[in-house]
Amino acid sequence: MRTGADMADPGERLAVRTVGRGLRRWVIENGRRQPIAVVMGASVNGLSFVRSLGRRGVPTLLLDSDRLIGTYTRYGKLALLPPPDERADAWIELLTSVGSLLGVPGVLFFTSDTHAVLVAEAQDVLRRYFRFLIPSAQTMERIVNKRIQYSVAQATGIPIPKSYFPESVEEVIGIASEVIYPCILKPYKAHLGRSKIVGKVALVQTPEQLVAEYRRLDATEVHFLVQEVVPGGDDTLYGYMAFWDADGCEHSWVTKRKLRQNSRFGDGSLQVTVEAPEVTDQSRRLLRAFGYTGFVGVEFKFDARDRTFRLMEINPRTVSGNQLPITAGVDFPWIGYRYLSSWSRPVPRDFARGVKYLNEEWDLKGFFRLRKAGQLTTWEWLRSLRGVKALAIWAWDDPLPMVVVLWRLLLAGIRRLRWVAEPSRGGATPMGATSSCPGVLI
Repeated sequence: MRTGADMADPGERLAVRTVGRGLRRWVIENGRRQPIAVVMGASVNGLSFVRSLGRRGVPTLLLDSDRLIGTYTRYGKLALLPPPDERADAWIELLTSVGSLLGVPGVLFFTSDTHAVLVAEAQDVLRRYFRFLIPSAQTMERIVNKRIQYSVAQATGIPIPKSYFPESVEEVIGIASEVIYPCILKPYKAHLGRSKIVGKVALVQTPEQLVAEYRRLDATEVHFLVQEVVPGGDDTLYGYMAFWDADGCEHSWVTKRKLRQNSRFGDGSLQVTVEAPEVTDQSRRLLRAFGYTGFVGVEFKFDARDRTFRLMEINPRTVSGNQLPITAGVDFPWIGYRYLSSWSRPVPRDFARGVKYLNEEWDLKGFFRLRKAGQLTTWEWLRSLRGVKALAIWAWDDPLPMVVVLWRLLLAGIRRLRWVAEPSRGGATPMGATSSCPGVLI
């Protein structure tokens, strides 16, 4: 197997070995007496895991490929590797090397689709060293592939948006006249398709644009479906977040409503816990149909045309707003750690309704988007923030992630001012751009 060190120049190999020795010492010192937690992914989702576990004294190793916001927390030991969709072998090598040093099995968490697929495909190897809950590789494929996911949903009686699954440009030309515009192009597999488009989906306005955009994406050899845009604002999006144990039984759950997103088809930046029995019922029926185990997030959109909740997607993991259920009394990281480290079933906790969550950075972007469109004033935005209890980034005992966000916003503002003053320069680096690390070995 070719390692990260093999790809690096001599100076980089020395740096990799040095990091490896430090990580080895950390694992030996912390993994002999109690299960360490390994969190794959350092987004705000991963940050919520590291903080929850670290505050309880659980030694936590955080893995990612980029300097995402969670990498600045003081609560976890960080290791950077190549992107998992490019170098899955480097991730498996590191995890098995860490596992071989443990006195007791570690607990493994994954916080993105890419990491979930990696664990599903390598679970036979990883189970020698770690305890984790994940659907089988076959079930994971049925969920990650939107075409199969929607097919199972329809068979279970769960409404979905009007969707088309063309296999060629010719088929797109054939349906272009019957599609209602605007519509979206959505990848079958989000973790493979998002690098081909800007954002989660590609929005198209006309038949001609649909054919042209599909033709471009078809050349990438990533499958895309065509889907209607269900009418309604950000506040018509609802979610079910839960932990299902190894027996396929629901242990703990939360239902929420989005109030605002960072972009039209983006992530929830302002959300609130709500009572949503129809969302809960449909999610349970759907997950039982899949034989689901592990953490999950299911999103629906309320369609006022027929008053149904239409399935948007299933995420076979926790989602970006994971701090919301933690603050609402259902601490999924801690529940999962206690269950997996002892295989005992913690007492289920009910969640508090009306708990409001804010992603500070994303909601600022959402505010600018909506203000530009004339849909939100500054006063209305400030008023909407009243009563927020769950914060994605800021924490008194872990301030550096927020400091980094403020620094990035400052740099982005400076770049913007320079671009306006000297438009011929152009080419400003996007806010928050990061680079990948060549590799980390033990």
